[in-house]
Amino acid sequence: MPTSNNTIVCVTHSADSYPVEWVMNHLREHGHACVRMNSDQYPLHLKMGGNLNQKGQEITLATNEWSLKGSQVSAIWHRKNSICNLTGALEGDTLSQATRESECIKQTLLHGIKNAFWLDHPAIQQQAEDKWRQLCVAQSIGLHIPKTLFSNIPEQVATFYDECNGDIIAKMHTPLTVSMGKPSSFVYTSTVTKEHLADLDSLKYSPMIFQQRINKQSELRIAYVDGHCFPAGIEAHSKTESHLTDWRKADPTLSKWVNCQIPDELTQKIRSLMNALHLKFGAIDFILDTHGQYQFLEVNPAGEWGMLEAELGLPISKQIALTLIKYCQ
Repeated sequence: MPTSNNTIVCVTHSADSYPVEWVMNHLREHGHACVRMNSDQYPLHLKMGGNLNQKGQEITLATNEWSLKGSQVSAIWHRKNSICNLTGALEGDTLSQATRESECIKQTLLHGIKNAFWLDHPAIQQQAEDKWRQLCVAQSIGLHIPKTLFSNIPEQVATFYDECNGDIIAKMHTPLTVSMGKPSSFVYTSTVTKEHLADLDSLKYSPMIFQQRINKQSELRIAYVDGHCFPAGIEAHSKTESHLTDWRKADPTLSKWVNCQIPDELTQKIRSLMNALHLKFGAIDFILDTHGQYQFLEVNPAGEWGMLEAELGLPISKQIALTLIKYCQ
């Protein structure tokens, strides 16, 4: 595969699907060399080396299909990082140690590439994933947010339940999936019941996020790319639940994404939020409540958007490609 001194690297994983190819096809159409780096294939099928001496430094990335020097990389689209996969090659303590070491060196060398534009840099993504920070920033710029509690204190949760008239949900802070498929059932946002209040001692093993449930007209996912907003609504239905608290629970045969518009005022606030988080990309979730207010839920710095483009034709992949081209000049 040909590379050049102006090559764009798309960092993802082996199981990632069509959105990567969409972006890479747009890049090629605009005359830019690009390569796909499957992060889980290091170190078995992806080679990385860093040379540091008195003359300076140089980092090498290579697979059987392509080879690049760090100085040839003009931009990096950091879509997904997946843990190094040494399963089958090693086992036991050796597997654990080699995986830790490989993951550390992979990130050290990749992040050490100088003078490349990142969409977005992993350090920025990691900082922006802080849901408490997201909610505080969102509130400070005038976005509506649900009443929220982060806690592992049972008494505090019980009090919050009463303050919200017994109408709260619980969710995790960190995602347990890197794909567009459905995660394990306990990852979903779920309604908290009185029965759950009797079992709050389990919080000592893992704190959770609790929020007042919002009565909603609709749920929105907004793909944000360098100031551009691509909103979509979800018509989610279930054969067993009259009210879904998480659209991922919906029966895909009964649900669909729909085009929608958002007010200019909301677009401006989203830009302010993303600028404050130093993000040029994110998948943002909102609820439009029954009072016509847009309630901010969260930003996913590397969130999924492929379903929006596949079902609605939103030009998200093109905008990602144009952004990479714009900043790598």
